[in-house]
Amino acid sequence: MEEGSAVKKKVWLRMAFVFVLLLSFLVGNPVQAAGVSLSEGTYTVGKEIPAGLNKFTVSSGEVIIEIYRNQELLFGEYLDSEKFYSANQININLKAGDEVDVYFEEGTPKLVAEKYARADLTSVTGGYYEAGTDIPAGTYSINFDRPADSTDSIYMEIYDSKYNFKSEVDISAGDKPKELKLASGDKIYVYGLIGTMSFKQKIITPSSITISKASLQITPNQTYKVSASVSPSNAIDKTVVWKSSNAKVATVDASGNIKGIANGSATITATAKGNSKVTKTVSVKVAAKTVKLNKTSLSVIIGKTGTLTATVAPADSKDKTVSWKSSNTKIATVDSKGKVTGKAKGTVTITASVKSGKSATAKVTVTSPVAAKSVKMNKSSATVAKGKTLTLSATVSPSNTTDKTVKWKSSNTKVAKVDSKGKVTAVGAGTAKITATTTNGKATTANITVPYSKTLSTGTWKGGTHLPAGRYKITTSSGSGNLVIGMGTDRFVNEILSNENDNWSVTAVTTDIKSGDKIEISGLNSVQFTKVSNVKSNTLHAGHWTVGKDINAGRYKMTSPSGSGNLIIFRGSSLLVNEILSNKPSQYEVGSVTTTLKNGDKIDISGLNKVVFTKK
Repeated sequence: MEEGSAVKKKVWLRMAFVFVLLLSFLVGNPVQAAGVSLSEGTYTVGKEIPAGLNKFTVSSGEVIIEIYRNQELLFGEYLDSEKFYSANQININLKAGDEVDVYFEEGTPKLVAEKYARADLTSVTGGYYEAGTDIPAGTYSINFDRPADSTDSIYMEIYDSKYNFKSEVDISAGDKPKELKLASGDKIYVYGLIGTMSFKQKIITPSSITISKASLQITPNQTYKVSASVSPSNAIDKTVVWKSSNAKVATVDASGNIKGIANGSATITATAKGNSKVTKTVSVKVAAKTVKLNKTSLSVIIGKTGTLTATVAPADSKDKTVSWKSSNTKIATVDSKGKVTGKAKGTVTITASVKSGKSATAKVTVTSPVAAKSVKMNKSSATVAKGKTLTLSATVSPSNTTDKTVKWKSSNTKVAKVDSKGKVTAVGAGTAKITATTTNGKATTANITVPYSKTLSTGTWKGGTHLPAGRYKITTSSGSGNLVIGMGTDRFVNEILSNENDNWSVTAVTTDIKSGDKIEISGLNSVQFTKVSNVKSNTLHAGHWTVGKDINAGRYKMTSPSGSGNLIIFRGSSLLVNEILSNKPSQYEVGSVTTTLKNGDKIDISGLNKVVFTKK
């Protein structure tokens, strides 16, 4: 028997298929029509053989049957009356115009084609079927309940309506039933089956409902359709039953059309007919149509605009178009979007209305514009380093000025630029005047100074040659190293300069550099020399300072909040103070120095980042 089985499998025919077969059946017990006896040759479906589901049965001998559609092989099979090599029958759904080729293997076999009105799902043979036509779409349990023998087997290939491969089923005699899901239009090819199998449809009940809207607000006599879909998609009965909790407020028909009857609330319930436990509800409120404005009053200046926003209720009502109207268009107009424009001084009523609904009004007061009387800048002058920015602000008076817009302008964009928001960017050394002007011509200014700046690296440099003479604040952007300037002069500087504040170095030195002064830098890649003017301040750092220029004359107590260093004060050629000043005084240091400073006194500070002069 094993040899016979091997022979059977060798002679199974595989086929190519391209086209969709569209036929219509009802599922149930088959009704047999008169058979057509076939001899060897070619037959045309619709002439010698009727279109539809046909069972080909060979009662003696062996035959080969090939079905062609549009000259392409649709299906082919070898039939054996003894059911030794293959089955003795197959089911094929034929279409008018198909060609059936019959080949006799030996002698004169007896072959009959019988048309069936419906497919018998209790006894399915090999062949070609279409879901939705021959076999209803659904989920099935495939039971190989009538195999020809213990070696019989089933091989099925499933394709969708466009002939895309979906799945395959392989069942041998004795296997447990297997599940198969079929969608309408699927193509089912059954090969190698000698016996028969049964298709038992599974009852899939609905498990959930999805609705298009969970809450609804409508007006009386308005109808709104809510759609519902049942899951899973292969449920046997996906019918939805609709019901209203209060038909005096809202009704619903079998298609989910909800109609408002009278003001009030109702709950619409959608229930899956196939499972009464699966429901979804729609909360329905029925009310007359109204319109509401976001403001009851609005102030607008002549030539300016304001906007009113209208909200129409109920939210799901039909035709929510709002019509706008002004009681006096000489004073104020309103457009289709609620934009109000002031025309003349006075008061008007703006009305918003909707079709078949209540309207709403807002009182609009149109006033004359208030002109700017003055404008003031937050700074009258400022120093900004090259590449840095400063934001200026301008305040327009009076506070109720209608148009507080100001335009910004720089007198020298090579020195400083200014944008429309007052942001000043330092471009190059020099001075520039920044002006802010109101729309009616009121103006205010600020003087911006961008100091000269130059960067020197490790080496020996000369004032007047490599660096213009002047007063400089000296800093570094990286590391620490030695800075020596003007050795042998009264402007002598000998400091450890650093970009970090520690107890051994200073972060800035301010001094005058004259032509011929020697500048020595070691251990530093980048030292910035920025020109500065004399400042009046009670806080000074390392460098050389003059009383009357950098600090006012007076009696002061001098202290340092951190570190220690030298504080030397000269009055002419006389030494007034010579101390080591420290925030933590020791045997050789002092914590403070108190003395009277006069205009012209020279203050030399070294090794200190900050010395505070407190007036006594």
